[in-house]
Amino acid sequence: MKPVRAAAAIFAGALILYLSNLSLLPLAGDSIPNVYLPASVLGDGDLAFSPFEAPGMFLWSAQGPAGQARVDVDNWRQTAPGERKTYADLYGERRLEFSGWKYYVVPTVRSRTTTGEPLFVGAFGPVPGLTALPFAALAQLFGAHLWDQQPASVGAAKLTAALLVAGSVALIYLTAIAFIPPRRALLLALAYGAGSCVWAISSQALWQQTAEIFFLALGVFFLMRMRSSWSRGASAGLALSAAAACRPTAALVAVLVAAWLALSDRRAFAAFALAALPLAAGILLYNQYYFGSPFDFGQLAAGARIAQYKTGSPDVWQTPIWVGAAGLLASPSRGLFVYSPFLVLALPGAWLAWRDERYRSLRVLTLAVPALWLPAFAWFDWWGGWTFGYRPIVDSAPLLAVLCVPALGCVLDRPVWRAALLAALVWSIFVQVLGSFAYSPWGWDARVIDASGKRADVDLPAYRHRLWSFTDWQIGYLIANFSQARAERQLPAVY
Repeated sequence: MKPVRAAAAIFAGALILYLSNLSLLPLAGDSIPNVYLPASVLGDGDLAFSPFEAPGMFLWSAQGPAGQARVDVDNWRQTAPGERKTYADLYGERRLEFSGWKYYVVPTVRSRTTTGEPLFVGAFGPVPGLTALPFAALAQLFGAHLWDQQPASVGAAKLTAALLVAGSVALIYLTAIAFIPPRRALLLALAYGAGSCVWAISSQALWQQTAEIFFLALGVFFLMRMRSSWSRGASAGLALSAAAACRPTAALVAVLVAAWLALSDRRAFAAFALAALPLAAGILLYNQYYFGSPFDFGQLAAGARIAQYKTGSPDVWQTPIWVGAAGLLASPSRGLFVYSPFLVLALPGAWLAWRDERYRSLRVLTLAVPALWLPAFAWFDWWGGWTFGYRPIVDSAPLLAVLCVPALGCVLDRPVWRAALLAALVWSIFVQVLGSFAYSPWGWDARVIDASGKRADVDLPAYRHRLWSFTDWQIGYLIANFSQARAERQLPAVY
């Protein structure tokens, strides 16, 4: 089969796999602005949210018999508890007051011209949400109300996420066949697509890492497969700048690749810099417009607020590197090598990339992976809050998959090592099946521990030890409570 046809088949197979659970991941905070950004673009023509436009993203208090009390306003047509009136009625009667914003949006220096309301933007930037715009527009064209009908908005976001991650799987295959036989490249693409958390997490919701993963895989493909210096540099620069626009830490990868090209291929470096400039300038202009400074990023502003809540300090870089590294690589409920042990093959692969001239072009990836890891290791909540597996470093998965290439042949040619790799791969896929079909944010991460309904929330210092336990661990919980967890996943999405 020709490589392009094979890649198309791989893409289609991955897409079917990612949609096979026939469920929507209940909305988690980090993805909510991405889900609803298309609604704002189509409705108001901007990249921001206001309290009246998106009440579910904000905090409200209502006047009741016992005085002021916090209420959750999902939409204005919702009937207030104990009332015969909607929240829109209470708002009109001034019995409902705006009292703050949720952690995943940040205030801007702008206000809505027509209403005077303050404007807020998603903490993680606009690019991931914009990738869902075509499907959201199509849903609206067929009559969906994106603000009020959550299945339409969340469904458009999930379909976008599944397409982006399926695209990254095909790109891994096309990159790998430049170095290894097609059958082995197919095995590697299968391992990456079905055995890493790109299935259970990235393909199921539109996180900032979801779009970033696609653009990172695209950038690596261009670096490895493009022949001429100009096309190689320009295409990689555009792809990696898009990845950086999705998640700021990917800018470190772009800078490393630019430096690598400056030392090895100056024409490619010049093309890379020119192609990366428009998107980089766009993000700086976005920051200037909404925050008043090109170098103010919403994620850092939101991070300081969340860090204060979770740790008592606004310092977002407070975790000792060794703690974050141990947690995200080896802890029972977040470890990369626990959830996807086949990726340990990337370690000897990185070593061989420096030993064997055939893999010289892969050496830059051995520097790019630590560039993605180190900020996550030092981040105040290295475990990523309520999530499945190693989401804070899941964006390194496509790079790690490509780094498996140099070692794959050595392992498959030795029966004992081959058996160990296949066992690791079977376990990895099994774990992702659990995550894809049964994970929900309110399952293990904040499970009920007594009859009073008290929850052992891993975000709280008193229960953070659970992240290191092999007796109370996320994978074991999903195995033991699969049916219950699957039912929890089917609950309506809320935000």
